[in-house]
Amino acid sequence: MVYRIRVILAAGNQQIYRDLELTDEMTLEDLHNAIMQSFGFDGMELASFYTIDEEFNLIDEIPLFPMDEGLKSVSMDRVLLKDVLDKDRERLAYVYDFMNMWQFLVELMETAQEVSGQSYPRLAYSHGLVPDSPPEVKFDIENLNDFPDQDDLIDPDNPFNDFYDYDPDEWD
Repeated sequence: MVYRIRVILAAGNQQIYRDLELTDEMTLEDLHNAIMQSFGFDGMELASFYTIDEEFNLIDEIPLFPMDEGLKSVSMDRVLLKDVLDKDRERLAYVYDFMNMWQFLVELMETAQEVSGQSYPRLAYSHGLVPDSPPEVKFDIENLNDFPDQDDLIDPDNPFNDFYDYDPDEWD
């Protein structure tokens, strides 16, 4: 199964996002690496994903590296996408570089069958230029309600929407 995931940079009124495709058997570390490449980061800083609830409150942290030495320590390389993203849990928060606080919303847009001969992960669409430094977005990572509404990010000229029969009116 292929997950089509939109990664949105918290950038105030700017619309900066990447649409990525990964298989459901890939890990959060694979998603982290795809985000690094698609946004042009060097990947040399710490990062974490966070599970969130319907009100965008943070629930659990999944760091890049284990925070303790236990065998059951959670880290990105030990968590499959299908274990944290599905139709009931469509969103994650993602923070890269805790000194500069690049903040993202990660949304599962849809699932599809793998395309024979296609390699994953892959960048399916890129919108907006990444600034040299994190946007001056002042919101608390504990409450992500300041992310733009998904409907505000729909680009009618985006060929990705037509190619995959994506209908923004079908989302909540």
